[in-house]
Amino acid sequence: MIENKIIVVDDEENLRNLVKDILENEKFKVIACQDTDEGYKRILKSKPDLALLDVNMPQIGGIELCKILRETPETKNLPIIMLTVESTETNKIIGFKTGADDYITKPFSNREFVARINSLLRRVRCKDKQHKIKYDGLVMNLDSKEVLINKEKISLRPKEFDLLRMFLLKPNIVLNREFILENVFDYNATITTRTIDTHIKSLRQMLGSWGKRIETVFGIGFKFVPSEK
Repeated sequence: MIENKIIVVDDEENLRNLVKDILENEKFKVIACQDTDEGYKRILKSKPDLALLDVNMPQIGGIELCKILRETPETKNLPIIMLTVESTETNKIIGFKTGADDYITKPFSNREFVARINSLLRRVRCKDKQHKIKYDGLVMNLDSKEVLINKEKISLRPKEFDLLRMFLLKPNIVLNREFILENVFDYNATITTRTIDTHIKSLRQMLGSWGKRIETVFGIGFKFVPSEK
Protein backbone atom coordinates (compact mmCIF):
# COMPACT_ATOMS: atom_id res chain seq x y z
CA MET A 1 0.00 0.00 0.00
CA ILE A 2 1.40 3.41 -1.03
CA GLU A 3 1.47 5.98 1.76
CA ASN A 4 -0.13 9.35 1.16
CA LYS A 5 2.48 12.07 1.60
CA ILE A 6 1.38 15.20 3.47
CA ILE A 7 3.37 18.37 4.05
CA VAL A 8 2.58 20.64 6.99
CA VAL A 9 3.86 24.22 7.00
CA ASP A 10 3.54 25.92 10.38
CA ASP A 11 5.90 28.10 12.43
CA GLU A 12 4.69 26.61 15.73
CA GLU A 13 6.94 23.67 16.60
CA ASN A 14 4.46 22.11 19.03
CA LEU A 15 1.71 22.18 16.40
CA ARG A 16 4.00 20.70 13.73
CA ASN A 17 4.97 17.86 16.04
CA LEU A 18 1.35 17.24 17.04
CA VAL A 19 0.18 17.07 13.42
CA LYS A 20 3.12 14.83 12.53
CA ASP A 21 2.31 12.42 15.36
CA ILE A 22 -1.40 12.29 14.52
CA LEU A 23 -0.87 11.66 10.81
CA GLU A 24 1.99 9.19 11.16
CA ASN A 25 -0.19 7.22 13.54
CA GLU A 26 -2.68 7.02 10.64
CA LYS A 27 0.06 5.72 8.31
CA PHE A 28 0.61 8.99 6.42
CA LYS A 29 4.11 10.07 5.46
CA VAL A 30 4.64 13.58 6.87
CA ILE A 31 7.05 16.36 5.94
CA ALA A 32 7.13 19.23 8.46
CA CYS A 33 8.34 22.73 7.55
CA GLN A 34 8.69 25.77 9.79
CA ASP A 35 8.16 28.54 7.22
CA THR A 36 6.65 29.12 3.77
CA ASP A 37 10.00 29.45 2.00
CA GLU A 38 11.07 26.01 3.14
CA GLY A 39 7.56 24.69 2.57
CA TYR A 40 7.41 25.89 -1.03
CA LYS A 41 10.79 24.32 -1.86
CA ARG A 42 9.86 21.02 -0.23
CA ILE A 43 6.48 20.93 -1.99
CA LEU A 44 8.13 21.34 -5.39
CA LYS A 45 10.74 18.70 -4.57
CA SER A 46 8.62 16.13 -2.72
CA LYS A 47 5.35 16.43 -4.68
CA PRO A 48 3.06 15.69 -1.70
CA ASP A 49 -0.52 14.46 -1.99
CA LEU A 50 -1.83 17.24 0.26
CA ALA A 51 -0.57 20.40 1.98
CA LEU A 52 -1.55 21.79 5.39
CA LEU A 53 -0.75 25.51 5.59
CA ASP A 54 -0.95 27.69 8.67
CA VAL A 55 -2.67 30.99 7.83
CA ASN A 56 -0.58 33.23 10.10
CA MET A 57 3.17 32.91 9.73
CA PRO A 58 6.02 35.44 9.69
CA GLN A 59 6.75 37.10 6.34
CA ILE A 60 4.61 35.12 3.87
CA GLY A 61 1.55 33.47 5.41
CA GLY A 62 -0.40 30.43 4.32
CA ILE A 63 -2.90 32.32 2.17
CA GLU A 64 -0.12 33.93 0.15
CA LEU A 65 1.66 30.58 -0.20
CA CYS A 66 -1.63 29.02 -1.34
CA LYS A 67 -1.91 31.69 -4.03
CA ILE A 68 1.65 31.04 -5.19
CA LEU A 69 1.01 27.28 -5.35
CA ARG A 70 -2.12 27.81 -7.44
CA GLU A 71 -0.14 29.97 -9.87
CA THR A 72 2.63 27.37 -10.19
CA PRO A 73 1.87 24.77 -12.93
CA GLU A 74 3.36 21.85 -10.95
CA THR A 75 1.20 22.56 -7.89
CA LYS A 76 -1.94 24.18 -9.25
CA ASN A 77 -4.04 21.08 -8.43
CA LEU A 78 -2.42 20.26 -5.08
CA PRO A 79 -5.10 19.71 -2.38
CA ILE A 80 -4.67 22.43 0.27
CA ILE A 81 -6.14 22.74 3.75
CA MET A 82 -5.63 25.93 5.75
CA LEU A 83 -4.95 25.77 9.50
CA THR A 84 -6.11 28.79 11.46
CA VAL A 85 -7.00 29.96 14.97
CA GLU A 86 -9.51 32.34 13.40
CA SER A 87 -12.70 31.10 11.80
CA THR A 88 -14.12 34.40 10.58
CA GLU A 89 -16.12 34.34 7.38
CA THR A 90 -13.88 36.98 5.77
CA ASN A 91 -10.72 34.94 6.27
CA LYS A 92 -12.37 31.83 4.86
CA ILE A 93 -13.69 33.69 1.81
CA ILE A 94 -10.20 35.08 1.11
CA GLY A 95 -8.69 31.63 1.52
CA PHE A 96 -11.22 29.91 -0.72
CA LYS A 97 -10.84 32.61 -3.38
CA THR A 98 -7.10 32.05 -3.25
CA GLY A 99 -7.65 28.35 -3.91
CA ALA A 100 -7.83 26.59 -0.54
CA ASP A 101 -9.92 23.41 -0.53
CA ASP A 102 -10.83 23.40 3.17
CA TYR A 103 -10.28 25.10 6.53
CA ILE A 104 -9.52 23.50 9.90
CA THR A 105 -9.70 25.69 12.99
CA LYS A 106 -7.20 25.21 15.83
CA PRO A 107 -7.56 23.61 18.31
CA PHE A 108 -9.12 20.60 16.60
CA SER A 109 -10.11 17.08 17.57
CA ASN A 110 -7.81 14.39 16.22
CA ARG A 111 -10.66 12.37 14.74
CA GLU A 112 -12.20 15.30 12.87
CA PHE A 113 -8.77 16.42 11.68
CA VAL A 114 -8.00 13.02 10.13
CA ALA A 115 -11.54 12.68 8.77
CA ARG A 116 -11.32 16.03 6.95
CA ILE A 117 -8.00 15.09 5.38
CA ASN A 118 -9.26 11.68 4.25
CA SER A 119 -12.42 13.27 2.86
CA LEU A 120 -10.44 15.70 0.71
CA LEU A 121 -8.10 12.95 -0.50
CA ARG A 122 -11.11 10.83 -1.50
CA ARG A 123 -12.62 13.73 -3.45
CA VAL A 124 -9.34 14.24 -5.26
CA ARG A 125 -9.05 10.54 -6.13
CA CYS A 126 -12.59 10.54 -7.55
CA LYS A 127 -11.84 13.66 -9.54
CA ASP A 128 -8.61 12.19 -10.88
CA LYS A 129 -10.44 9.11 -12.08
CA GLN A 130 -12.79 11.28 -14.08
CA HIS A 131 -9.89 12.94 -15.91
CA LYS A 132 -9.14 9.73 -17.80
CA ILE A 133 -11.37 6.98 -19.10
CA LYS A 134 -9.65 3.67 -19.82
CA TYR A 135 -10.72 0.45 -21.53
CA ASP A 136 -8.00 -2.06 -22.35
CA GLY A 137 -5.71 -0.20 -24.79
CA LEU A 138 -8.00 2.79 -25.22
CA VAL A 139 -7.36 5.89 -23.09
CA MET A 140 -9.37 9.12 -23.26
CA ASN A 141 -7.85 12.15 -21.51
CA LEU A 142 -10.65 14.60 -20.72
CA ASP A 143 -8.26 17.47 -19.95
CA SER A 144 -6.07 17.38 -23.05
CA LYS A 145 -8.88 16.06 -25.29
CA GLU A 146 -6.60 13.27 -26.49
CA VAL A 147 -7.54 9.71 -27.35
CA LEU A 148 -4.91 6.97 -27.46
CA ILE A 149 -5.37 3.46 -28.79
CA ASN A 150 -2.48 1.17 -27.92
CA LYS A 151 -0.48 4.34 -27.09
CA GLU A 152 -1.08 5.79 -30.57
CA LYS A 153 -2.88 9.13 -30.75
CA ILE A 154 -6.18 9.22 -32.63
CA SER A 155 -7.27 12.61 -34.03
CA LEU A 156 -10.97 13.20 -33.44
CA ARG A 157 -13.10 16.21 -34.28
CA PRO A 158 -14.89 17.84 -31.29
CA LYS A 159 -18.25 16.11 -31.85
CA GLU A 160 -16.58 12.75 -32.43
CA PHE A 161 -14.73 13.21 -29.13
CA ASP A 162 -18.01 14.07 -27.37
CA LEU A 163 -19.72 11.04 -28.88
CA LEU A 164 -16.93 8.69 -27.79
CA ARG A 165 -16.92 10.16 -24.28
CA MET A 166 -20.67 9.55 -24.04
CA PHE A 167 -20.30 5.92 -25.14
CA LEU A 168 -17.35 5.24 -22.81
CA LEU A 169 -19.23 6.63 -19.81
CA LYS A 170 -22.27 4.46 -20.52
CA PRO A 171 -20.97 1.02 -21.54
CA ASN A 172 -23.45 -1.71 -22.51
CA ILE A 173 -26.36 0.75 -22.42
CA VAL A 174 -28.51 1.30 -25.52
CA LEU A 175 -28.61 5.05 -26.24
CA ASN A 176 -31.39 6.26 -28.50
CA ARG A 177 -30.97 9.13 -30.93
CA GLU A 178 -33.02 11.45 -28.72
CA PHE A 179 -30.51 10.95 -25.90
CA ILE A 180 -27.57 11.53 -28.26
CA LEU A 181 -29.23 14.64 -29.67
CA GLU A 182 -29.71 16.07 -26.17
CA ASN A 183 -26.30 15.18 -24.71
CA VAL A 184 -23.98 15.73 -27.65
CA PHE A 185 -25.73 18.16 -29.97
CA ASP A 186 -27.75 20.21 -27.44
CA TYR A 187 -30.98 19.75 -29.38
CA ASN A 188 -29.54 21.65 -32.33
CA ALA A 189 -32.44 22.08 -34.78
CA THR A 190 -30.15 21.56 -37.77
CA ILE A 191 -29.05 18.12 -36.56
CA THR A 192 -31.02 15.24 -38.05
CA THR A 193 -30.96 11.49 -37.54
CA ARG A 194 -28.91 11.22 -40.70
CA THR A 195 -26.34 13.66 -39.29
CA ILE A 196 -26.01 11.63 -36.09
CA ASP A 197 -25.49 8.47 -38.12
CA THR A 198 -22.83 10.23 -40.21
CA HIS A 199 -20.91 11.35 -37.11
CA ILE A 200 -21.01 7.85 -35.63
CA LYS A 201 -19.86 6.33 -38.92
CA SER A 202 -16.93 8.75 -38.97
CA LEU A 203 -16.10 7.94 -35.33
CA ARG A 204 -16.09 4.21 -36.06
CA GLN A 205 -13.69 4.71 -38.95
CA MET A 206 -11.30 6.78 -36.81
CA LEU A 207 -11.31 4.12 -34.08
CA GLY A 208 -10.35 1.30 -36.43
CA SER A 209 -11.06 -2.10 -34.86
CA TRP A 210 -12.45 -0.33 -31.78
CA GLY A 211 -15.20 1.11 -33.99
CA LYS A 212 -16.84 -2.32 -34.10
CA ARG A 213 -17.56 -2.00 -30.39
CA ILE A 214 -20.05 0.78 -31.11
CA GLU A 215 -22.96 -1.43 -32.15
CA THR A 216 -26.14 -0.40 -33.93
CA VAL A 217 -29.32 -1.51 -32.19
CA PHE A 218 -31.76 -1.39 -35.08
CA GLY A 219 -34.84 0.70 -34.53
CA ILE A 220 -33.50 2.13 -31.27
CA GLY A 221 -29.98 3.59 -31.33
CA PHE A 222 -26.45 2.55 -30.45
CA LYS A 223 -24.53 0.71 -27.74
CA PHE A 224 -20.87 0.65 -26.74
CA VAL A 225 -19.63 -2.85 -25.84
CA PRO A 226 -16.26 -2.67 -24.02
CA SER A 227 -15.32 -6.32 -24.52
CA GLU A 228 -14.26 -7.39 -27.99
CA LYS A 229 -16.40 -10.18 -29.35
